[in-house]
Amino acid sequence: MFGSSILEVAIGVIFVYLLLSLVCTAINEAIASWINKRGQNLFEGIKNLLNDPMFTGLAQQLYTHGLVASISQDAANTAKPNRPPSYMPPSTFALALLDILSSRGVGESWQDVINQRQRERDEAQAKLAASSGDVGLQKALSDAEAALKKALAEAEAAANAKQVHQAAEEAAQQVTGFGDLPKIQAASALLEQALARGRALAALHPDPLGNIQKAVESLPQGHTKESLLTLIDKTKREITTAEHQVEKLRDNIEHWFNDAMDRVSGWYKRWTQKILLGLAVVLVIIVNADTIMLVQRFMTDNALRTSLVTAAQDTAKLLPTADGPNLAPVLEKAQSLKLPLGWSWEPEDSRHVPWVMQGRMAILGCTVLKLVGLLISVFAVSLGAPFWFDTLNKLTNLRGAGTPPGEAQKSAPLPPTR
Repeated sequence: MFGSSILEVAIGVIFVYLLLSLVCTAINEAIASWINKRGQNLFEGIKNLLNDPMFTGLAQQLYTHGLVASISQDAANTAKPNRPPSYMPPSTFALALLDILSSRGVGESWQDVINQRQRERDEAQAKLAASSGDVGLQKALSDAEAALKKALAEAEAAANAKQVHQAAEEAAQQVTGFGDLPKIQAASALLEQALARGRALAALHPDPLGNIQKAVESLPQGHTKESLLTLIDKTKREITTAEHQVEKLRDNIEHWFNDAMDRVSGWYKRWTQKILLGLAVVLVIIVNADTIMLVQRFMTDNALRTSLVTAAQDTAKLLPTADGPNLAPVLEKAQSLKLPLGWSWEPEDSRHVPWVMQGRMAILGCTVLKLVGLLISVFAVSLGAPFWFDTLNKLTNLRGAGTPPGEAQKSAPLPPTR
């Protein structure tokens, strides 16, 4: 039944798998942290999302924007290149992107304001010419000419802001990566000036969604332009009031970003699986974690099997983290056990290397059996610590649900008290 030695052997083997998986996971996390693999994946994902593979356009401006640069490591140290952030909140991405697009678009949309003011002046002139010098129409013409003059002055400021944006884009095209610190700082300074001018002009021409759409329309052809235009059209259909359209667009951009980051997470998981497989091969061979040998040893060593089951039950009670249970308590419990791991040159030892056997056929059979046992362990360990922690929990709960030794059957639950 469930309290049999077979179940205890399975628990013992899974405990060993969990121990080795935790070691591999810890090494993998150390490697990922050292090379900032999560930050690299996020960086590549955003370059792909914004159609900026050379990091000379929108993605470069996003990473040098204050909202994003502030969450990068060493952002306060101008003498060191920023380490790309490992995680970017969707709200930070959306706000920074909208700020850049709005500032860029205000220069594009200012010509529409001039055209409108010119039409208003022409209409006032036509009405005044058709009348007999109406005082009210003269005042309307004067106001229209003043509005046109103001628009032309503001358009000149918009043209200057556009030039600064173009200079920032040209500076961004000179950047070769995060290690190119002087060029990044120059591009960042120009972008900051362009954004400041764009915000000031946007306050004079309060059509934020129109500014953003103008900026998107000026982007190079590609999936980013198409996606953003689709999101803008979706926003206009969902929200008709202008004061809430940008807020809705921000929500739509956040969902767009989250969908893209789901794919980036898949990149990291596939990379992790490859690293775990390589680490599992090395670790299993070093410690001689032969599944077949472990099963044979646990079946015949009652004391070891009992201590393993006890340690496994204690481990199953540990609160898991994002990557499974903490490594330190499991290692501490494992050190108190005499696990049959490692290699031995003694033929009587179950951990012996195949070459100590006598006879060619015995060596061949032992080698094949050893390779099969090691391969099983490699595959099992590569599944990761969370998988084996969940499996261990289920098996220990299953064993605990069985009939305790010495009882004929499981005790029935007590009736509810009144």
